[in-house]
Amino acid sequence: MPQTKPFLSVRSLSHTYHTNSGETPALRDIHFDLFPGEFAAIVGPSGCGKSTTLRLIAGLEDITDGELWIDGELCNYLEPKERDMSMVFQNYALYPNMTVYGNIAYSLKIRKVPKKTIDQKVREVARILEIESLLDRKPTALSGGQKQRVAIGAAIIRQPKAFLMDEPLSNLDAKLRAQMRVELQKLHKQLDTTIIYVTHDQTEAMTLGTKIVVMKDGLIQQVDTPQNIYDHPVNKFVAGFVGAPTMNFIECEVEKEFDKTVLLFATTGPVKKVYPTGRNEEILRKEYLGKRVTRGIRPEDIYEYEEAKASGFAKNSAGIQETVVTREMLGAEVFLYFDEQHRTHAVRLEPSNQTKVGETVDLYFDPNRIHIFDIETEENILNLYRKGY
Repeated sequence: MPQTKPFLSVRSLSHTYHTNSGETPALRDIHFDLFPGEFAAIVGPSGCGKSTTLRLIAGLEDITDGELWIDGELCNYLEPKERDMSMVFQNYALYPNMTVYGNIAYSLKIRKVPKKTIDQKVREVARILEIESLLDRKPTALSGGQKQRVAIGAAIIRQPKAFLMDEPLSNLDAKLRAQMRVELQKLHKQLDTTIIYVTHDQTEAMTLGTKIVVMKDGLIQQVDTPQNIYDHPVNKFVAGFVGAPTMNFIECEVEKEFDKTVLLFATTGPVKKVYPTGRNEEILRKEYLGKRVTRGIRPEDIYEYEEAKASGFAKNSAGIQETVVTREMLGAEVFLYFDEQHRTHAVRLEPSNQTKVGETVDLYFDPNRIHIFDIETEENILNLYRKGY
């Protein structure tokens, strides 16, 4: 989509909670821009500051420091109703004494919109959300998924500048969450509006977001597209938080073997080797010889010999023979789990693999998909030395 002027700009935003025991910083100097029509997913573990960020944008919390710009206007001191945003909460926030029709129509009624216009808008929203048959029911007669659709309907009927959604699917079961993710994607496409969506579920964030904001401890770790977050994590936290099963992390020694740079690892038995390539190899050779680093690789980037040979990187791994401790057969794929450096790691292989628990498997790492992290800073060395050479 064309990106000219940001719809929302967060500049050096901070927020501190004042309690009897003193001051507790919830957000520290965060920055990001959102453009019109983006679906921005703010994701991170519990307590990282993502809901606080949403509440600051909505005007439900006071900004301690920094600036919040919405549609070109400084909004630090604007009341929530003056920001023209609709919020969808985790607990639905429906009026129990009203019908579905009444809940959806309520925001227009208090604005004294003509009844005929309200009726047209309610029925159009109900059609979009496929809840036309529920308009006469009360919330107590609805399922969790139906309640969430009604809550979304009540938010979209007044056509705000943006929608703010705080963990809207967390009360639903896994199957219903998956269905609602599809519905939200369709809704975003239909409405062509900006959505800011808070979740602790990285699958939700990666599925729904056109832009991902990853947070930890009140700080933004990375802002990027889902694909770039997955393929180019800036640090070990982002790499481990995004993806399921999680990225495999193993500490390695960086050594020189003739004219090659090699990563050595093994807790017991023969030394296992991986030969990195490209920029990783260049940086390791110049900055890390004789030092330790953390090597990360995703389960789907580990292969058996024939696949590695066919892809041309069988010679980039040596001696990586692992004993399978757990096996998961998921139909279209199989996951094998092995222990290394007192942690359990995963590899995703083709379903034709017949390795059983207790047997060994020879593994080969795709050198182009290896991530290297500095032991001390935990930053991706490609990010750490981006401007070095």
